[in-house]
This record gives sequence, structure tokens and C-alpha cells, in this order.
Amino acid sequence: MRVIRAAWPALVAGGTGRVLNIASLSGKRVRNDNTGYAMSKFALMALTQAVRREGFARGVRATALAPGFVATDMTMAADFDRGQMTAPEDLAELAFTVLHLPNTATIAELLVNCRHEVPL
Repeated sequence: MRVIRAAWPALVAGGTGRVLNIASLSGKRVRNDNTGYAMSKFALMALTQAVRREGFARGVRATALAPGFVATDMTMAADFDRGQMTAPEDLAELAFTVLHLPNTATIAELLVNCRHEVPL
């Protein structure tokens, strides 16, 4: 939030400012006991929506990129095959694409999962 506030004048001045928040699927549903993590990701999803609402008329677009399991150090202890996890470079490619979309093609939330999940 502090970074967005600091960058806000420049984002607005350009007329095509972009904010990309890296959240998590845990910001969309709760599947384990890590309540604090889920709460922080739900809050980040809300921040992204607030930035979209505040900045839309000024040309600022905001997107929440919300991956599931990603093959990083954070998921080393996960009970899930790392070879089946999303690769960090795939998320980087998605982020690049979202950041370069025109103002007429904005994505609010991009949910990325490496596996099928049964809805709650």
C-alpha cells in the first residue's frame, strides 16, 4: 500500500499506470490452517480492487495475480509434487502480459493453478 501511495502521482500522470499485486489462491479460498497467510492475501485482493476503483477513471489499472503452488523455496515442504507446480517463469510471463495490456483490456484477477480443485 505504501509503494502504491508513493507511486500514485506518477501512475496517474501517465494515464496508463499499472499496479500488479502478487497475491495467492489463498486470497480466494481457505484450504489449510494458515489463517494469517490467508487473511493477508484476502486483504491484498481487497487492496487491488480498491486501487482499480480509485484509479480506473484516471487510466490506472490494477491486477491481482493469484497463483496456487509455485515451485519456489516457499513450497519446499508442501505435500505436492514440485514437478507439477507452476514455474516462476510462467508467472513472470503472465505478469508481463498483464502489465502490457491496453487500458481497454484490463484483468482484475488472474487466478493461476497447477491442479484442479473441487469448489468449496
